[in-house]
Amino acid sequence: MTAPQLDTEDQNAILGSLTTLLVQRLRGDWEQLFVDFRMVGRYLEAEATGLTMYGSSFQWRLPDEALPFFVQLREGMARPGGGTWLSVKFHLVHPDTYSAEFNRDAEPDWTSPPKPEHYAQELELHPRDHVPAWLAEKAGLPEPAGPTEPAGPPADPPTGPIPIQSPPVPLISAPLFDGLDAQGVPTAADRPRPHPQELDDVLSYLEGAPVVLAARSYGKDVFNPDATPGVPLSFHTDGTWVWPGGAAYYLRHHHVPPVPQLVQHIRDNGYTVPPVSPDAEAAATAVASGQAESAPLPPYAPRVITDVDRRALDQLKARLDHYGVAEHEYGLVEPRPDALVLEPAPGRSGWQVQFWDSNRGPHGRPKVYEHAVDAAKVLLAELLWRDDRDAERAGGRAQPAAQVVQPVADIQPLPDEPPLSLFRDREAVVLPAGTELDRFGADSGNLAYAAGTAFGQRSLPPDWLNRRYHVYRVQQPVPAVRGVAVPWFGQPGGGTGYFLVASVRDLLADGRLVEIAEATGQPPGV
Repeated sequence: MTAPQLDTEDQNAILGSLTTLLVQRLRGDWEQLFVDFRMVGRYLEAEATGLTMYGSSFQWRLPDEALPFFVQLREGMARPGGGTWLSVKFHLVHPDTYSAEFNRDAEPDWTSPPKPEHYAQELELHPRDHVPAWLAEKAGLPEPAGPTEPAGPPADPPTGPIPIQSPPVPLISAPLFDGLDAQGVPTAADRPRPHPQELDDVLSYLEGAPVVLAARSYGKDVFNPDATPGVPLSFHTDGTWVWPGGAAYYLRHHHVPPVPQLVQHIRDNGYTVPPVSPDAEAAATAVASGQAESAPLPPYAPRVITDVDRRALDQLKARLDHYGVAEHEYGLVEPRPDALVLEPAPGRSGWQVQFWDSNRGPHGRPKVYEHAVDAAKVLLAELLWRDDRDAERAGGRAQPAAQVVQPVADIQPLPDEPPLSLFRDREAVVLPAGTELDRFGADSGNLAYAAGTAFGQRSLPPDWLNRRYHVYRVQQPVPAVRGVAVPWFGQPGGGTGYFLVASVRDLLADGRLVEIAEATGQPPGV
């Protein structure tokens, strides 16, 4: 059974924690670190080499504590029917800049080859709809049965010229940029960005497709040329397109999208890299190395809203105006922060309705409707179903008096939270609107701290530092039990913690909390 899939934010959180560990353990004069991590089944290898600030190389033993980060990342990047990556090249540049290049299909360059049972384990743990031939052979899978021919006398050797097979259809090479501006900086300004909900899948496709050409060095970042080189000098293919490793790098780090024709091709493939034949890989290598010409870019036609869909949107707007729904409550076609948005689904057709959080954007995969009118009915129903804004929409009617929120004395920690005994001077309070809190971990718990509290003042288990960090702001008064952390886990404590009346998830759902990018003030004194 595979672990839950990680989105880009989760992946970066793991790589960030790994970076923190490595930086703490590396020698003082290091400048760059190169890690090759390889794994199949339950067998793994890891090698690390580095460069000092003086240009000399050194061998380095990767700390044992670093291995679980790679394993967790590998498990979380598994895809149903698509397996997971088999090796990764992790590049760390002083002080804390990193990049990672993943290989999903090619056989890793093992130092000590795994045993056959490890390959079988790999397919059992991470099943694939299309198994690379080398992996099937190593795992001992039976070859596909083919038609049998009756035995007969050996055929005479062919005479005359040997027919030449026609070359395969040329592959399409995706340019990294579209040109240069007046200052000589590469541009790709007119390319549409992938929708946020598909960004993780597009990156996974770009980085996970087979590598057909790669250098051991890295290129300069054209938008930050003074930084240590970190752009992968590689090329990938899916059998139809060829693209540089920089395509994923610039999308991830600078939000520069690939050409829209490639993104649409990725959508058409269901965000899953198809099997790539050896002939296709050879053809891609020839294109990437300049030994063969690329096929021309296919034409790109931006999606156009039809007259039928436009009339449905106009009708929806008229109905919303009729019921007094304020424009800040919804968005039509274009995103609107903290509102329900009706928008075209990523791809050639379809419409969807989803909430756009002002900090996190959209999340998940909403249902796609073929016609705008069907999605419009959903948005209209969602907005009119709630009755808490009826008075405001009706206009002129008195607003109900605000209910006074009272402290709740018997709030208890939710499962997996520290006990109340780890906090002194406890008292029931009501957190006013505007209070900023933070938390290490998922939103299923109810323990938060004054935003910006140093980790050592929280007296939490040390491994909680590797959990994802979140900051929240109170939007409506929230009852809580406040206390001061006592010394524990070798930490001094002294930070102010709050056990909230409900889980963070529930408080986000009902609007009493909202997640923000970072704290805007200093934590209050004890």
